[in-house]
Amino acid sequence: MRKIVDQKDYDKNVNPRNKAIIADFLIEKKSEGKSPGTLLQYQNDLKIIAYIIYQHFGNKEFTCLSRKEIRNLSIYFQEQGLSNARVNRLLSALRSTLEYRSNDDDYDYEFNIGSRVRGLPKSPVREITFLTEEQIKWLIEELVNRKEYLQAVYLSLSYYSAARKNEVYQVLKEGLTDRYYTNIVRGKRNKLFRLYYGEETRQLISLYLEQRGDDDLEELFVRVTKSGEKQVISKSSFDYWCVKMSQMLSDRENKQIHINPHCFRHSRLENLNRHGVPIEKLKSLANHSDISTTASYLADRSEDDIADIFGMDPAFFKTSVVREVISYY
Repeated sequence: MRKIVDQKDYDKNVNPRNKAIIADFLIEKKSEGKSPGTLLQYQNDLKIIAYIIYQHFGNKEFTCLSRKEIRNLSIYFQEQGLSNARVNRLLSALRSTLEYRSNDDDYDYEFNIGSRVRGLPKSPVREITFLTEEQIKWLIEELVNRKEYLQAVYLSLSYYSAARKNEVYQVLKEGLTDRYYTNIVRGKRNKLFRLYYGEETRQLISLYLEQRGDDDLEELFVRVTKSGEKQVISKSSFDYWCVKMSQMLSDRENKQIHINPHCFRHSRLENLNRHGVPIEKLKSLANHSDISTTASYLADRSEDDIADIFGMDPAFFKTSVVREVISYY
């Protein structure tokens, strides 16, 4: 592709918030183990998008783009003679960035509007892993067997409360073993609410606090060092724990399973919905402002529904469709 970014102009005039978003996104991808080549590709594609937005779309922040503006961005690239594949790659980078922004608790961005733009790939940029209740319970049991009670508490509280990573991190230890709700935490859009959990989580908290012993720290997530010193963990520890849980489950099931903090929230809402809990109640649990946001958290079950209509086994139905598509092409 011909050079379209003037670096001096980019450095001087491109929206600094977009530069910061790109930097944060690249750090996230690096933590996921992406190769230097992939990181460079993301960086170049996002710089192109930021530069074109500066030149032709009012230098808006990525998260302020409307659905129409993202569509027009696609049209602009096509008019410049880029192939469909190249346009899709550029917009995929933007969608991936917006998806990261919407899933990260540090940013007040609820829904990836780019996912609604016609013509973009239908599969989500970052695939969400939906864990079953059985998988969650197995992970908790394994962590307890290893006496890794703090990690078990994190997993149980995250899953059963369906809370975001940042909300879970705000939980304080006081009173947790005497009730089934936390202190008030602050969510997206500055909403204030409590997180709720059940007896199993309460028992795990009791195990952990007994192991931790007495101290004056009010935070729940505190680790005890080998020297006996107690330290409040960083929020990034949740991500490291998820990598560990991914490996545990992958080894157990002999296939690659990727877990991140946000998948517990998706999984809880999906599992409750499959057991008949109406979406209106899930909206309350997730503390969403709009029910359409809650719906976007659930798995796509269109093929399962069609298979049910025709009285087919969903697994056989999907396999048959895949074979037919492959043979067609």
